Amino acid sequence: MKRLLVLLFCMMLFGSINVAATVWDSQINLEVKKIDDTPSYPGNPKSPIHVPMVWQNDHEIEIEIPHSGYTLNIVSGATIVYSVAVSEDDTSIQLPASLSGEYEIQLIRGQFIFYGFIEL
Repeated sequence: MKRLLVLLFCMMLFGSINVAATVWDSQINLEVKKIDDTPSYPGNPKSPIHVPMVWQNDHEIEIEIPHSGYTLNIVSGATIVYSVAVSEDDTSIQLPASLSGEYEIQLIRGQFIFYGFIEL
C-alpha cells in the first residue's frame, strides 16, 4: 500500500511538469542610468523606472510590448557602430549580419539610457 501511494505521488509530481521551449536564446539584462540630471518636471517621480525586457536570438532583438519609442544603439568602445529609431509599434529589430563580437546595447528613452551587453 505504501509503495502504491509513493508511486502515485511520484506520478502526480512528475506528470505535472511542463516543458516550454522558446525561440529566444537569452534575455539581455539591462541596467539604467540617467543621461541628464536636470529635472524635466517638478518634484521626484513617484514610481520606479520601468526597465524594458529585451531578448536576443542571433542578430535579432525582441523588445517587450507595449513600449514607448526608443533609440537603439550598438556600441563598440566609445563608437556607435549601429543606430536605429524603434517606434512603439516595433517588436523586433534585425541587426546587420556584418556585426560580430561583443557589443554594448543601448536603448535610449528621454533622460534614461538602458544598457547591457550582447554577443553577435
